[in-house]
Amino acid sequence: MGTVLARIFEEFILPPGLFLLLLCFGFVLLWRKPMLGKLFLAAVLLGIYLLSTPYMASQLVDKVQTWPALAPDAPLDPAAGAIVILSAGRNLDAPEYGSDTVDQYTLLRTRYGAYLQRKSGLPILVSGGLLAHGGSKSLAQMMAESLQQDFNAGEVWLEDASLSTADNAYRSKAFLLQKDIDTVYLVTQAWHMPRAVEIFIKAGLRVIPAPTAFSGRREFTLINMLPNSVGLGMSRVALREVGARIWYRLRY
Repeated sequence: MGTVLARIFEEFILPPGLFLLLLCFGFVLLWRKPMLGKLFLAAVLLGIYLLSTPYMASQLVDKVQTWPALAPDAPLDPAAGAIVILSAGRNLDAPEYGSDTVDQYTLLRTRYGAYLQRKSGLPILVSGGLLAHGGSKSLAQMMAESLQQDFNAGEVWLEDASLSTADNAYRSKAFLLQKDIDTVYLVTQAWHMPRAVEIFIKAGLRVIPAPTAFSGRREFTLINMLPNSVGLGMSRVALREVGARIWYRLRY
């Protein structure tokens, strides 16, 4: 129940749910104070427009992509004992596979983790539990299947109980402690990496950030100032990470 309530809360403090609440408030304000209501609604509509443009979305995402990519020819850190890949989401009951499978974010992370394993020979720990909104397999199970079937990966370990990035960190730490490993390559999306690094360090692991799937910055052009759903989605991702980092610093 707590997870469901947290999800509902999240949906209404981030776009587009946030804009729905603001528009409702604006119409109430319009009825009580017409001039102020008009100004408020105009500001909300401007915000919807700006956050829906690829240009503004790329500016926001760029602010949370603070860790650089590992250079392809960079020497590997000899202290690293494993590669930890964090889960994102799933495609529920994918008809072409006949079961649940990883979503696009998780697949990108999985692919890069497999790439690092080919270079390093290190074992991979996939981290992710069974999501509250359904499914027959944990995220870690689906990631392990993808690694082995799609990328012919080597040794893969599963941590399949975590339900958040903080869970990923503390449960991965507990698992790796049994393997006498305290230094890992950490794989996740570039925009997710700052929060992941902070919480993994708090959990007690030494982290070598290995971000993937960078979102490039868009130039200020007419095309990039046209609103679309992709722009709004990326703005939501960036704003969610900013809010989540603040929450994690307060809670952990």
